[in-house]
Amino acid sequence: MPHALIVDDHSETLSSLAELVEREGFSTSRARSLQTARQELQARPPDVILLDLHLPDGEGMSLLDELDPA
Repeated sequence: MPHALIVDDHSETLSSLAELVEREGFSTSRARSLQTARQELQARPPDVILLDLHLPDGEGMSLLDELDPA
């Protein structure tokens, strides 16, 4: 089963996106901050990331910059 990481600091948006993605056959991990997203990435690398650009602890794009392209 494909896996998605959803990162958003707004709980309603996070829940709605997770529900939508799960209906499409994905398992999901959720994070409300970059710190939690990093932990989720270590626990289970996702096939896709849905990422809010402005989070309480930084800019979302910084998370993508940290990923290993391999």
